[in-house]
Amino acid sequence: MSPELFAFTGAADRVAVFAIKCLAVAGGFLIGYFLGGVIAWALDRWVFAKKSPEALKKVVSIVCGIALAILVALIVFGEGGSGLFGGGGGTPGDGKGAPDSEDKGKTPPAPPTPPEPKDKQPKIEIKPPDPKPGSPEMRVVIRAGADVKNGEFYEVDGDPNPKSLATLKEIVDTRRKDEKGELMIFFRFKSVPLPPGHAAMRELDKWLKEAKILHRFD
Repeated sequence: MSPELFAFTGAADRVAVFAIKCLAVAGGFLIGYFLGGVIAWALDRWVFAKKSPEALKKVVSIVCGIALAILVALIVFGEGGSGLFGGGGGTPGDGKGAPDSEDKGKTPPAPPTPPEPKDKQPKIEIKPPDPKPGSPEMRVVIRAGADVKNGEFYEVDGDPNPKSLATLKEIVDTRRKDEKGELMIFFRFKSVPLPPGHAAMRELDKWLKEAKILHRFD
């Protein structure tokens, strides 16, 4: 649809809506005038005993007609757009109407990335100290999944027979007593890493911290 034709159609719609509103106000006046006449007749018959002048009856009818016309005008010409009863004349939604054909194939722009807060502190990871040259070392492989039986997760220094945590503690205690220097334990996972929340990992972490054992996960 060309812009000229769209503008002409929109103007014609606004004129038609305005005419309908005016007719609604005129109809409100006629209905109010009629109701005013009925009210004046009722008052004259049952209250004033047919003693009120005709001019008073006419004034009552006109006042009622004007009052109802004003009420209708407030309803149809109220805020909210160019609709018949204050609603928008466009399609329901955001009030922008139907999109043009040129905009249908366009991809909407991506929302902007919110800036990072200025007070955000960089994450600091504490790395275990490197072992001193000549210090004793122990290498432990941690099993997972179907490789674990009877709670035996740990292979110590290449021994394929898995050990439980209690047995691992005994081996480490013996090595720490026999070896000179601080024992350093290197851990690695055999296949699938155990999540930090796993019970075996929680118990291992608790023991390493309480015993103050130097360790590292490769």
